[in-house]
Amino acid sequence: IRKTNKELFQWAFENQYKVAISISRIPFQGQGEKIMYACNSRRAPDIARMDIGLIPKFAAGKALMALDDLGLKEFSSELLDAALDAGRVFLPGIGSRSYAVPDEFTTLALYYNKEMFTNAGLNPNKPPESWQEFIEYAKKLTKDLDADGKPEQYGFAMQITPWWSMPFLFSFDGNVLDEKTMRCKLGEKGAINALKFQVSLSTEHKIEGGAWRSGAITPAMGFKNKIYAMILNGPWNLRSFRDADLQFGVGLIPGNPSLGIRSKTNVGGNANVIFRSTKSPKLAMKFLRYLSSAKVQSIWMEELGAIPINKKAHTMALQKNTVDTELLKFMEQAEYAESRPKIPGYDKIDRIITNEVETAFSGDRTPEEAMLKACETIEDTVLKELKLN
Repeated sequence: IRKTNKELFQWAFENQYKVAISISRIPFQGQGEKIMYACNSRRAPDIARMDIGLIPKFAAGKALMALDDLGLKEFSSELLDAALDAGRVFLPGIGSRSYAVPDEFTTLALYYNKEMFTNAGLNPNKPPESWQEFIEYAKKLTKDLDADGKPEQYGFAMQITPWWSMPFLFSFDGNVLDEKTMRCKLGEKGAINALKFQVSLSTEHKIEGGAWRSGAITPAMGFKNKIYAMILNGPWNLRSFRDADLQFGVGLIPGNPSLGIRSKTNVGGNANVIFRSTKSPKLAMKFLRYLSSAKVQSIWMEELGAIPINKKAHTMALQKNTVDTELLKFMEQAEYAESRPKIPGYDKIDRIITNEVETAFSGDRTPEEAMLKACETIEDTVLKELKLN
């Protein structure tokens, strides 16, 4: 960020409220452990910016302040619903409360190689809109270039861990669990059909490049090298793909018209929390509101390529020519976003799902067996423990 914008983010707030802001940066890896140590040693900061996946753990440990009655209600209508939902946590006996306010919105959309589309006889300005159309496109894009009986170019590549698979799950009207009833939903029709579809891309249709296998070329790297024509990825790779001199486009993730679903994606990114140990909760909340304001969010979008969580910033971006087309598509995709389960212990649920999905892809279990087993394990371990507490 240029110095003038640093002044906007920090100095302007400091001057307005006559306060000094001290910033400490910590690496993303091991972030949770470092913050936990600070809390345990009574050295927690007033505010921390953390991965949204960590928020339930700290909320359950009573380290965070609930923001609902601290001023969030005064400006929550200005922010995207999906972004606000990512900061909520459901705790047994307490219910759903807001413990964080995101300062950016991270999600997945469909990247596609326009040059490869043209070579396959596809319209380079029209990405697939449904999963059925997606399969038809991917079949044309999967090619055996040297006639050795094995494709060197694939229509699609994917990762199969839960966060990357959420768009499939949501677009088949599935979900991991019902947070209010604490009941697993992976054994239901939507989740089973979503996994069946994912597996079929590799086994039945043979249009997926095996990027999910250990040691394989990752979707992002394969997209750069023109091995994979389509991938699901986030806005953080826009600059990298441009630097690789790729002719690419970004489209909405395909939907499921038979279920009335236009498109679905998930929510990632970071959010700001306020620790219960702070001596200035109201001032900390004013800073969170400042970071989510339309003015600050618009500059973050233009300078950093971040998707704003402020609705007015979205509107302003559509009226200006300073935001590139691809980022605008991610902003549109954000309108179809849902967040993963926001409960303590979701990291355990994530590992359980990953293990069972791998059995489906390896052929050791059918997709239905894998989802039912995952649901059973989640019910007997994580959810049972939460209900007891």
